[in-house]
Amino acid sequence: MRITRSVASLSQVEVGDHVCWAVPPQDDFKRTARGYLSDGTDLGDKIMVVGSRSPVWPELGPARGLLVDPGSARPGVRWDADALVSLVRQEAETAGRQGFRALRVLAHMDRIWPSGITPEQVADQELRLDALIGGSAAMVVCAYTASEFAPDVLEQAASVHPHFVGRSSLMPSFRMFSAAEDRWNLSGVVDADGAGAFLTAVTGLLRTTPTLRLCCDGLELMDAVGMQMLAKAAGVFPGRRILLERANSTVRRCWTLLGYDDPSVPAELVP
Repeated sequence: MRITRSVASLSQVEVGDHVCWAVPPQDDFKRTARGYLSDGTDLGDKIMVVGSRSPVWPELGPARGLLVDPGSARPGVRWDADALVSLVRQEAETAGRQGFRALRVLAHMDRIWPSGITPEQVADQELRLDALIGGSAAMVVCAYTASEFAPDVLEQAASVHPHFVGRSSLMPSFRMFSAAEDRWNLSGVVDADGAGAFLTAVTGLLRTTPTLRLCCDGLELMDAVGMQMLAKAAGVFPGRRILLERANSTVRRCWTLLGYDDPSVPAELVP
């Protein structure tokens, strides 16, 4: 079972992890990135770097892994996170056939996302990537440089990864990530601080499923604002429902006191 974790360094990344890395200054980035890739080589992983052809990894060659530079795509050819999802799926399957333990990916999101990327686009792509990683022999570290992205984009990115590396001030209040097909884990605290990111993530998932199941084992608290966001997201797609499974007694009590146990509300607490 996947659980949310904030880890001190990339050396703690495991198979099945999908990590949002809030990138530190450049010197630290080089050292940390090379250490992560070196760990993979020692453990028998296939290495894939998605980013520029940088002196950060001069030793990476065809015999050791793949170096994919989105900036080198032919004019008119779109390379974005959709391409990343497809590439991870393909290379994870190939790595298994080639005898590697797993596929180890470092994705420099500055090179993948187009300028002006929105939180909605980030949530959509990262949640789909997470659904893929959770069921494969792969690990993906998505490196986000704080200076390159707007604060709301960084907040959204961190909230839809189960794992986080970086300054505690950038850590999201809640996490939403894949538990199984058509089922998502919700952990942490959903309140006014993360309301926008929560609404975006839930709305994005409802776009592709008639019934969204949120497993709330790790959910500590959802306040009135969080519950309003649930109802608002469900209202965007009439006829679709949200089921919150295994919520704790505090969430259940607040849910009832605030009147969300009304059958007309398209969200429901279930055992």
